[in-house]
Amino acid sequence: MKIKKVLLINCSLDKFSREKIRAAVSSPNLGLLSIAGILLMHGYRVKIIDFFVEEISKEEYVNILNEYNPDVIGYSVYTRTVPFLKRMVAINKKVMSNAINVVGGPHPTFRVNEMLNEIGADFVIRGEGEFVFLKLLESLNYPEGYRLKDVKGISYLYNKQIVNTASQGYIKKLDALPLQPIGLIKTELYSTAFSIITSRGCPGNCIYCASRALAGNEYRMRSAENVISEIYFLEKKLNSTKIIILDDTFTADKERLKKFCQLVYSMNDRYTFRIESRVDSVVPGDIDMLKKIGCEVIHFGVESGSQKVIKQIGKNIDLCWAEEIMEYACKQKIHVVASFIIGHYCDTKESVLETINLLKRLKNRGIEVSVAGCIPFPGTPLYNNKKKLGVEVHANSWQEYDFSNIIVSTDYLNCEQLRELLFLAVQESM
Repeated sequence: MKIKKVLLINCSLDKFSREKIRAAVSSPNLGLLSIAGILLMHGYRVKIIDFFVEEISKEEYVNILNEYNPDVIGYSVYTRTVPFLKRMVAINKKVMSNAINVVGGPHPTFRVNEMLNEIGADFVIRGEGEFVFLKLLESLNYPEGYRLKDVKGISYLYNKQIVNTASQGYIKKLDALPLQPIGLIKTELYSTAFSIITSRGCPGNCIYCASRALAGNEYRMRSAENVISEIYFLEKKLNSTKIIILDDTFTADKERLKKFCQLVYSMNDRYTFRIESRVDSVVPGDIDMLKKIGCEVIHFGVESGSQKVIKQIGKNIDLCWAEEIMEYACKQKIHVVASFIIGHYCDTKESVLETINLLKRLKNRGIEVSVAGCIPFPGTPLYNNKKKLGVEVHANSWQEYDFSNIIVSTDYLNCEQLRELLFLAVQESM
């Protein structure tokens, strides 16, 4: 059987959680779109279903399967969507028994055994999926010329034993990736369909984040010209100039930031941007440039109001500077969002109260603050070292790994104490 048709699925949550997320913000799964773009370039037919925004009953989904008849079904998965994935794989194996099930995303990368032996996936793609997915399909189509064991970045079962091939590494030249095949999705279902990612990798080493383990510690970026090309393309496709840039630290490279701002300013169109960054990666001059080209919102992850905790969790920012640069951005009429985490492994009641005091100060200065519970996701240093760090997880399902929920106790605070402190912090942030 030659593989020609691929169905890509964005796994979702229960109905209540989906509605909660959609009420806040919804944007396309850019990882799936990037994989789809690569497959389309190489002659494969691709269909995308995003269960986060598409309300499809089981009966309707079965009809889609029978009509499209995919050869391969690929799933984008993160921790909370694992229960959904398990149900989908069961349905697909029953209805499309000959279809090959491939899983990828943050959670599968770090939980290979679970995906293969418990979920029943045929293949796991570890790390960045674009070229690994393509090479996997080429190997399945032409096994005599390209053996499975030579496809880097995959895991599968052979004689009931897990085979982990060598790591693929990371895509060095991101400009080589195609522009989003935006026509594959129902853009009208998203609150923010105009979203882009312009870089990968993180030089930071925050204990609660899996970004470094997933995408490497080398900051890799698309050129300013390449980003502008995609913005122009999406503007015409979506008839919109409101853009969300989803990079963790869009301002990391000053030379590219300057070039990007110059290019945007030279265009006739005027855009509005929302970006994310770190307080130690922004200076007043950056704020001025961003304001000039239409930046309306900057989100900073501050994470704690205790300088001691900041050091212990690997964040390594200066809180005095954080207050100063965020206040400067506010004065330039940019809406600033500062996010905090309650329940770090080293948090005490005193350090959490420091966090609450800081978020209250910021709120009084016109800065929006948000609060989340600390969650030890697979792949993070926190998850890998939880016993050593004195963290105990109290959860019966991956779906409980929710930022609005406390599922841990530490050497300093039990679960109930942390829940009370999180509730207090949320109350003060409103």
